[in-house]
Amino acid sequence: MAGQQPSPAPAPAPSLQKLLAEGRDHLAAGRFEEAASRFSSVLASRSDVPEALFGLGVACSQLGRLQEAQEALRRYLRLQPSAADGHSALGMVLLMAGRPAAAKAELERALRLEPDSLETAKALAHIETGEYNGERAVGLLKPFEASPEFDEGARLLLAAGYAQSGNPGAAVALLSPLLQRQPPPQPEVFVLAAGSGSRAGDAAFAERACALGLRLYLNSDEIEQRCLHIVSMSFVRGLEASLHGSAGDVPVLILLGRLMTDIAETAEAPIRERGLKLLEQAAALSPSDAAVLYNLGRCLRVLAHPGEAIPVLERASAAHPNEELQALIYTQIGLTEQYLQHDARAENAFRRAIELNRRLARHMPEPAFSFYTFLVAVNKEQDAAAVLDEILRWDPAFLPARMQRARKLAETGRLEEAVEQAEVVARNTSPADQELLRAAHILLLQLCTKLGRTEEAARHQAWLKSAQAARRP
Repeated sequence: MAGQQPSPAPAPAPSLQKLLAEGRDHLAAGRFEEAASRFSSVLASRSDVPEALFGLGVACSQLGRLQEAQEALRRYLRLQPSAADGHSALGMVLLMAGRPAAAKAELERALRLEPDSLETAKALAHIETGEYNGERAVGLLKPFEASPEFDEGARLLLAAGYAQSGNPGAAVALLSPLLQRQPPPQPEVFVLAAGSGSRAGDAAFAERACALGLRLYLNSDEIEQRCLHIVSMSFVRGLEASLHGSAGDVPVLILLGRLMTDIAETAEAPIRERGLKLLEQAAALSPSDAAVLYNLGRCLRVLAHPGEAIPVLERASAAHPNEELQALIYTQIGLTEQYLQHDARAENAFRRAIELNRRLARHMPEPAFSFYTFLVAVNKEQDAAAVLDEILRWDPAFLPARMQRARKLAETGRLEEAVEQAEVVARNTSPADQELLRAAHILLLQLCTKLGRTEEAARHQAWLKSAQAARRP
């Protein structure tokens, strides 16, 4: 344990020592139920065994029993108040519970007690990047960069810190070695790489990140949305040309179908319909593939063929996809039913989607945000507010949710807080997402005018005039 400790309690009896050893072994092997059982048995006989309290807290946190984890760790810290591991573990549990301010206080204390803890620094950097304090995240993680323990998660957080603090070139340099790593990196790597390359003026790197990410994560709206304004038509034409030698390449058919359906440059109806034909071709080749059916159903919805989309999506759901894809399928069903004005059916599908989303190790804010916008549309404001809070707990850096939070703060008269949230959106939204940028600057113009900040209001008005002029043919 780090820091000075009080005098140790008498050693547990041999039978309890055996339970402690078994608990340690189960914890190390990832058998968290068994570990929690052993540590609980120790504490039932003696409530003052620090190792059992700490082990129980860690095991319960891994099992999602966050209240039990907090209670065990707080009891541990009453016995060992200067234990860095306890403050760090409690901070991480509080972060999981959606209490970033309390988590930050515990993690800061842990890092003061044990400055060389990379895991604590990563947890703090996660909070800082969620709050768009990129410089602070860089300061936390830069000292660890040469460490052999500096893993992909740390590299991603450091890159996010660089991107947020106006140094996208440094983010590109950090992320470039990860793009073709095996096994493939997580989707966030490609999203951040594409955005950083674009901001750094490295169009070739941005397009390469998009191409790799899109091929690896065919169902990812997150990657596609970032890449729609980056991937060029030459990339789309090259993909289509590759089909001449391999007409049965189902992943390429899916990718082409998605891009031709969604990419802004190819909005002409014939090209969009060509995308639909390619997805139908993929479905003919793999008629029971859930990913193929999902993407075909999604395309049918986007092209306003809802009567055809629903049965295809239901077939996708019946094909036993994993929970992540199942959540995406139910979200598309919800969107389609919403288009058809079947509000009860839409809500049922959205609720099934978010329940699945909650069970994922990595939550997806985009489909949950579709549920939020539905709840707003049907005037279920209280439910909508709860979903918005949940999305921001999952991903504080998700800018569409931050924009909605800014609007809600403005509606309730909390103008200064609304300005702070809207400025985060305006500073960090990709230039390609003009709709979100414009919404942020309009709100900031209104807020700054109300607050008498005339210079800031003029700056936002100038941005809006410039953006309008750029849109004129």
